[in-house]
Amino acid sequence: SFRLLKANLGTIVLVAAVFLIPVNLVAAFFQRDLLGGHGFLRLMNDPSLLEEAAATGPSNAALLGTVIAVLASILVTPFVGGAVSRVVASSYLGEELGPGPAMRATWLRFLALLGAFFFTFLLKAVGLLFCLVGALVPMTFFLVTTPAVMVEELGPIQAMARSVGLVRARFWPVMGIGIVSGLLASLLGNILSTPFTFAALAVGYRWGWILAAIGGILPALVTTPFVAIVATLVYFDLRIRNEGFDLQMIAAELARGAPAG
Repeated sequence: SFRLLKANLGTIVLVAAVFLIPVNLVAAFFQRDLLGGHGFLRLMNDPSLLEEAAATGPSNAALLGTVIAVLASILVTPFVGGAVSRVVASSYLGEELGPGPAMRATWLRFLALLGAFFFTFLLKAVGLLFCLVGALVPMTFFLVTTPAVMVEELGPIQAMARSVGLVRARFWPVMGIGIVSGLLASLLGNILSTPFTFAALAVGYRWGWILAAIGGILPALVTTPFVAIVATLVYFDLRIRNEGFDLQMIAAELARGAPAG
């Protein structure tokens, strides 16, 4: 995954940055009144400022900004995941796809990506109501839904069914990969974001929101593509194991006149 991220770093970062940077900037900007905009050290020296901030509560602008940021994130996440999946799939198949073509191809599949994201999110939420393990089951079965949408150009329901069909025979290994990649992404995200979060709290969000935005952007530029790359690699691995996809690739190369090797 990291090798493919490195090989396509420019394209992946550019595609992710176009969407993730504005969302994180908006989210951080509307947090600038957090704790009254005062720094942590100042609040420690003057606790009355904290009481004042608590009494005032969040402003309507802050609440509206939070809602806008959440909605934008919901729209952006499947798009970025789909674009990264398309770039990585092309790289995996020996082709090269630039940022423009990747975004255009993803835009054509956006409604399918959004539908798949929404349906899988609902199923994960239902599973989470029962227990954490209940959420892991739909997470595993639908892990390769986005690559199925982008590579095979399926609709949301068809892509979800395709993901279940591919994963069924290797459910436990796929669950393990999903858990480990999720934990690794979370760890990387915390490592990248924590220094900026503490710095923003120290100076106060009135101006420290810029630091908070950086602390949201940096991990997002790494973890979001990383998770999408893992899902795409799992998708191709499952197709190779279940359908002999590697043999299909060799046959296609021979059909195009490539020398057998």
